[in-house]
Amino acid sequence: MILCHNGHPLEEKIVSGSLFEFLDKKCRRCGRGLHTHAKRYSCKSCNYHLCEICVRHLTVAATPASPTGGGGYTAPSAPDPGSHTICKWGAACYNHDPEHRRKFAHPSADEVESCKRTACKYGSKCYQRDPSHLARFAHPGDRNYRTGLVLFPEGQKPEFESLWQLFRFHDPDESGHLSKEEFLMLLTQCGHLVSGVGDIPQVWRDVSGDHGYVSFRMFSAWAQDHLELDLPLGLESSDASSRPCRFRVGGEGARCGCQEFQPSGDASGVAQLCVCGHKISMHRSDLAMRTMTAFLEDVAPAHWVDGAEGLVQVADPAVLSRLQELLDRTHKSSDNWTRDRGCSLHGVNGCSASCASKNRVPVPRKYRLHAAFRNQNQDLWQKYSLVKTAITEECHGPSKGKTVMLPVEASSIEALEGEALDASINEWYLFHGSRPEALSKILSSNFRLTLAGSGATWKDPGKACGVPLYGYGLYFAERITKADEYAHPIQEGDPLPVDPGHESTFYAVLVCRVLGGRSNLVTTNEIEREKLRKDVFDGPFHSVFGDRVSSLGKPYKEVVVYDKDQTFPEYLLIYSRQY
Repeated sequence: MILCHNGHPLEEKIVSGSLFEFLDKKCRRCGRGLHTHAKRYSCKSCNYHLCEICVRHLTVAATPASPTGGGGYTAPSAPDPGSHTICKWGAACYNHDPEHRRKFAHPSADEVESCKRTACKYGSKCYQRDPSHLARFAHPGDRNYRTGLVLFPEGQKPEFESLWQLFRFHDPDESGHLSKEEFLMLLTQCGHLVSGVGDIPQVWRDVSGDHGYVSFRMFSAWAQDHLELDLPLGLESSDASSRPCRFRVGGEGARCGCQEFQPSGDASGVAQLCVCGHKISMHRSDLAMRTMTAFLEDVAPAHWVDGAEGLVQVADPAVLSRLQELLDRTHKSSDNWTRDRGCSLHGVNGCSASCASKNRVPVPRKYRLHAAFRNQNQDLWQKYSLVKTAITEECHGPSKGKTVMLPVEASSIEALEGEALDASINEWYLFHGSRPEALSKILSSNFRLTLAGSGATWKDPGKACGVPLYGYGLYFAERITKADEYAHPIQEGDPLPVDPGHESTFYAVLVCRVLGGRSNLVTTNEIEREKLRKDVFDGPFHSVFGDRVSSLGKPYKEVVVYDKDQTFPEYLLIYSRQY
């Protein structure tokens, strides 16, 4: 039983009401704000509240470890001031007195990184190398330097060296997205850094659009106009980047001469220190030090035709050969029909599934490339590049999710041209088929989530929109045979750069770069659509990898993302079907 400071038992409740109604309701131990829909433990008569994290840690205080070796602690039956306290030294505590150990909880080194610590008063200027200091205090750049996980003494404010740190500070669940509550908390806690903010609900609508969340790409675009400081982005391209130490003695003195981070292994797992004595957060590459303005001024990929914008026809025979190889390699020659290809008598969605299966539309035996166009859309490329660096940070850095590399057929060719795919973050080449007019809009302004389910998705009779298998998102195929199911003949007047006046019938498909990141592998028919989406926006995943082949014996695998900036429509392929 957990008691308040006056000995009253605490009741488990769910916070209700608006965010601002509960800004003054904070955990009495760690200072974490108790946001809407969060679980709390409260004594109404004393106005005493504890958050779920602190209650979880309090239950391990007070009595010695079990003789069975379980190492757990149980809560006392009577109020004991010590039972309400985690030892301020945490895992670094050197006091083994039985009375001290009875009264205070001591999280392990791993738990230290997930629970509250006090912010070091020296912040980024701290020169301490002692592991016990690093265990006791949180510093800018630490994983748990986040709202609710770090306690600031009176008069001390959070310190941020980059936009990435500012964003992550307000993303305590490490989802990679800010909810409405988290974004409004940013405006409240960091009002001294923000300017030009008027009507709060309108600010949220402007930043999040129709998505209901804010990604780092959205946040950085907003911050460019509303932050007082022109902070660097703080994103690295990969762990292999050269990262010179940026630490300055006293904050303004001579800079450390270390040119590359080399782990010393002296911090007992609490913080990563370099052999130069400074933390990994102090080692930042020139790439990470770019501001958003500098990022947007970066030149286009080197293989793009200089000065050309939009669709540029690919003339290099080697690239055309690789694209044809891509079509050949990803064609499925058997067990390749699905009901989305349709019925030979009634078309797609024109009859029952059994009728369509009985009268199947033939599947082409080959696809022949007629022409290819590179999409030199600088705006879409910059947005994709920014999201890629953010996902790289999340996949390579310490986080609650693990990145499992999942190969796809289309990515077996490492690079068609230009920058190679990064397999470590599940960057893939994937296909997307649709009507010519839809492909044209995607090439110019990217995908629109509001149209999910309105295309060739199987629909109930009389319905204009269907519910896709993994919910409303952006769907991509690893095989041309699957994407071709949704392609339509190019007609005269269609907005694509090809003359349809030819005896052959031509179709169009997109080859897209897609960032899978930490992908949620789904291999069964037990699909909870809303949970899949929630696990991306509020959980550890970036995408859904629908493998219906391995266990279910279905023809195809699909990839779903819920953020259009995780995709870059790189090529438009014009092809014909061979029967």
